[in-house]
Amino acid sequence: MTFADPSKYRQPPSSADDISIWCDKDPALTALAAKAAYGTDATLAVAWCALGAKVDGRAADGHFWFKVFCLLSASETQMRALRPARRGFGNADAKLN
Repeated sequence: MTFADPSKYRQPPSSADDISIWCDKDPALTALAAKAAYGTDATLAVAWCALGAKVDGRAADGHFWFKVFCLLSASETQMRALRPARRGFGNADAKLN
């Protein structure tokens, strides 16, 4: 049995051939959709999308997903700032402060 060499069918991506699936989409709406779909793991899921686009040579999609990632990261940072500080053990008797 012979197998076709798939490397001869792959062409290196060029900037002129960079077709973006997400070119006219709104990163803010996509961030909301990712948050609804993945909850607390939305930032991680979007990071994987950005990495996949980068590895596939889809620069425009990679930039889009990076924008979405930045929006989600910023909202997580704001949420952390609004949360009350955790209380820890403050003395050697292991009693809460």
